[in-house]
Amino acid sequence: METAGAEDMPEDAERKGLGTPATRASVIERLIKSGFVERQKKNLVPTDKGISLITVLPGTLTSAKLTAEWESQLKQVENGEIDDATFIYGIKAFVASLVEQNNTPKPEYTKLFPDTKMSINQSLGNCPRCKAPVRENIKGFFCDSRSCEFKIWRESKFWTQKRKPLTAEIVERLLKYGKVACKGLYSEKSGKTYSATIILDDTGGNFVNFKMEFNNR
Repeated sequence: METAGAEDMPEDAERKGLGTPATRASVIERLIKSGFVERQKKNLVPTDKGISLITVLPGTLTSAKLTAEWESQLKQVENGEIDDATFIYGIKAFVASLVEQNNTPKPEYTKLFPDTKMSINQSLGNCPRCKAPVRENIKGFFCDSRSCEFKIWRESKFWTQKRKPLTAEIVERLLKYGKVACKGLYSEKSGKTYSATIILDDTGGNFVNFKMEFNNR
């Protein structure tokens, strides 16, 4: 990622390649978690799903030149050569054009992606708010009751920051016991991993909160 498209970047660009050193690790982890890339020893290898995605995406999105062009325009904004509104308008126009030109699935691509929607699984436990069943789908874990707003997003900031995949097993224990012991939690401050007990701290708001308890305290 550090060298991808670097030759297309303007000489005075703030950074080269894709992403920044601070964001590259999280981008890679998300690609792995989404099933587009997998680790094989020290290498990152695209999965069949990842290869299929690259196949169907328009070339303008898969080329690092797009990043180079936006970096160049951002530099122009910084130098006062163009205003930020012009830059944003250009991106909106680009996205609108992209959607308009690619809004019909191509027959040759239909077999590349089987139905990826998760089937409704058995209940993982009872909702702490209304006692209805909580089930898993592709985006997270949701209460069966339409009138209840209890949900735990798979990409919840609490879990993604700790680089801990949120699994059905974890949610099942949280619903049953109100807490779960977890290993391999990542610390952004130290760059190391640690163990802790995660406590479900649901206060009835739009988002479910979590607290941590350390066994040595």
